[in-house]
Amino acid sequence: MDYWRTADIFIMTEHRDQQLRQLISLLKHGDFHSGQKLADGLSVSRAYVWKLMQQLESLGLEFESVTRKGYRLLRPLELLEAESLQQAMANEGMSDWQCDVLLLTDSTNEQLKGDGFCHKKVLAAEHQSAGRGRRGRQWVSPLASNLYWSVGWQTQMPVQQLGGLSLVVGLAIIKALQSLGIEGVQLKWPNDIRYQGKKLGGILIELSGDVAGALQVVVGVGLNMQMGSTLAQSIEQEWMNVNDLAPDVSRQQVLAKTIIELNQALELFEQKGFAAFQKLWQEVDECFGQKVSILQQHQELKGIGAGVDDTGALLLQTGKGMVPIYAGEVSLRFRD
Repeated sequence: MDYWRTADIFIMTEHRDQQLRQLISLLKHGDFHSGQKLADGLSVSRAYVWKLMQQLESLGLEFESVTRKGYRLLRPLELLEAESLQQAMANEGMSDWQCDVLLLTDSTNEQLKGDGFCHKKVLAAEHQSAGRGRRGRQWVSPLASNLYWSVGWQTQMPVQQLGGLSLVVGLAIIKALQSLGIEGVQLKWPNDIRYQGKKLGGILIELSGDVAGALQVVVGVGLNMQMGSTLAQSIEQEWMNVNDLAPDVSRQQVLAKTIIELNQALELFEQKGFAAFQKLWQEVDECFGQKVSILQQHQELKGIGAGVDDTGALLLQTGKGMVPIYAGEVSLRFRD
């Protein structure tokens, strides 16, 4: 009996997701649609349309409701399309990659862990209820506004050689943005994507498996694309959107280009390690020559950023000499 109750709930959730997708499709161009027109399009009641709109609002989608006009999204939008992403990858010789797009999930990283892991799989979501950044921080994930995706990657590289992986992912993202005409993006060690001191996105790497090899790696990325300011009031640092830099670039384009660049970067990283990327990192290193503080285990270490070594460790010039800082439970802050 419990099984059937669980199954019924699952079916209803799948059905609700489909209804939300259909509703978004009707509203996506940003025009007004009456409640009755939406109800007819979905074959439901106007009262049910209102409930669906309330759910969209709770998920972070901004719209307005005007008497005698109906509902209108505050900005046009397009949902990500898994088939188009799959085709873009196939066109680049990446037919061994898989792509899936969820409307709602807890966390794309969580979905790819354990039994859900798959080598060379891209999992994107339009909304995350429990998105995370480094050190357990919440990642604000409004519906159909930004990019939230994870990649499964299995490698024989020992864990000691993976310290520069988040840096390699950041470089792939920058290369993808450059291919779309977006210049001037920098990287803040070890995992932040930034533009003129404002955060565009972040990277979260999670590992499992044999530390001597055959590691299962989940690469999670969150990238601000078109997030409204009212949706991000809980963000404690300055941030901005990719579309502030390139209004006509779509989420679909950015995701497809990034996965293509990431595939090439991972192949090179597995063959030659981070040393092959060290020079590229220096060109976009936001910390180089800057006064910074490293917070680690309730201790603070001050110095000047001096680049990274061939393993991806941050080099910090201190009064006592050069100190390598390894990624982990550390926080880097700029100081005056």
